[in-house]
Amino acid sequence: MYLVSAFLGAYAGFAALCAITRRNVPLVWTTPPSRGVVRALRVAGFLLLALSWLPCYLNWDLPMGTAAWVMNLTVSALALVFPFAYVPRRSVQAGGVAALLAGLVLLVRALPT
Repeated sequence: MYLVSAFLGAYAGFAALCAITRRNVPLVWTTPPSRGVVRALRVAGFLLLALSWLPCYLNWDLPMGTAAWVMNLTVSALALVFPFAYVPRRSVQAGGVAALLAGLVLLVRALPT
């Protein structure tokens, strides 16, 4: 469960950063986003990428968790880039859903059984 949460968080972070890249703005947005939206998505993207390390750390220890996180970043970036070539707006929207699901998976994992 932790690995799924880390994957979804990293996917959401990359999607947020991909949505505000200057080259991708016409593909994702109907009108260019304001500076505040760009700044918020940039901060959210970097925070989600950094927070995706936490489930890897909780599942493994520091060295193994960090190695798993780096590999998880690679897989989540590839999972975003390939569909982005065909449906960019849907890929970014899936990033928003992935952020919600990542939090939900962590909450379900934290519930006592």
